[in-house]
Amino acid sequence: MRVAAVGDRIFVSVFGLIGADRFKVESDEEFLSTVTDLIRRREYSMIIVPERYLDLTKEIRSKLVAEGKIEPIFAFVPEKGLNKRVNELKELISLAIGLKLEI
Repeated sequence: MRVAAVGDRIFVSVFGLIGADRFKVESDEEFLSTVTDLIRRREYSMIIVPERYLDLTKEIRSKLVAEGKIEPIFAFVPEKGLNKRVNELKELISLAIGLKLEI
């Protein structure tokens, strides 16, 4: 399983230490371009990204699910002060059970 880390210089450096291939980006546009290219190449089973890119990847992730693809897996690393992933999970669980989930 090959793993890619996409984010700023510090983020990718940390994950590079554990063997992930590093892809440094400096803008949202560069992030989307890089992730799209990684998916197209089909070389990676997991893409590790900072939580701040959760919203940018939503359409990409939805498209992969609609196509029945299970790879790559997106792993979002929480960032201080952001709860985007938790909020997205609460929203998805609420849709699945038909009730608004309050935690």
